[in-house]
Amino acid sequence: MLAALVGVAVVPEAFHARLPDAPPLHQRWMATPTTVERLRAIDPAIATLYFDRRASYVLGGGLEAATAAVGWADESQFERDLAAGAIRPDIRVVMYDPEGWPSTPLKEQRHPVAAMEAFAAAARSAGYGVIITPNPSLVDVAKADCMRSASETMEAAFLRCGIEAAAARLSDVVEIQGQLLEADPAAYRSFVEAEAVQARAANPNVVVLAGLSTRFASGPETLLNAWDSVTDIVDGHYMAVPEGIRPEIATAFLRLLAEQRG
Repeated sequence: MLAALVGVAVVPEAFHARLPDAPPLHQRWMATPTTVERLRAIDPAIATLYFDRRASYVLGGGLEAATAAVGWADESQFERDLAAGAIRPDIRVVMYDPEGWPSTPLKEQRHPVAAMEAFAAAARSAGYGVIITPNPSLVDVAKADCMRSASETMEAAFLRCGIEAAAARLSDVVEIQGQLLEADPAAYRSFVEAEAVQARAANPNVVVLAGLSTRFASGPETLLNAWDSVTDIVDGHYMAVPEGIRPEIATAFLRLLAEQRG
């Protein structure tokens, strides 16, 4: 009876299609180590395929092959950590994630371009590669340098304010945080495309990632459709499983992507 049960348990795995040797389109992927471990707990092969490779970024490291990066939402804290020698010696890439949230000081929320410039200058002087991932919520911060009007969507105002262009000018990699729109592939594509054009006009060599999140996905097809909508636009994606929300959706999406688009 035990042998029969074991046999039943492994049958579904036997039906998985063979995985490709690299992510579809050889795209670059980014995630936190917590996200990677949540994916690994469900599907170790998928976690390895997308994240345990040199072209991928894992914030905080922890994977042998991935490029180890560290992120800050607070530019002033980054400069303090830099001055204190608190950044691990294996870290060669640093990320700044300014958003309209408590993790970013209000001064930096109101003056995001100045904060990004300070971050990039400090990082470059220390020899680090730079990733900047500004969130559209910055245009909803009271008394910000550039705010949305009553007649604008947040995304339209963010594009008008040119914050992604400023990030690209200063960075090696930028993320377009359009995940809020991922359930509407047409809207997701429209925003990501406009932001990518702006970013590459500012820096033709910048690597452009687009955000995907399980927070806004009802199933793996949501993420797959969003991915399909921007394959000709971006160089890769940031995969978020915020607060551990539905990691099984991210895992199923990444396997579908590998098996059907790989």
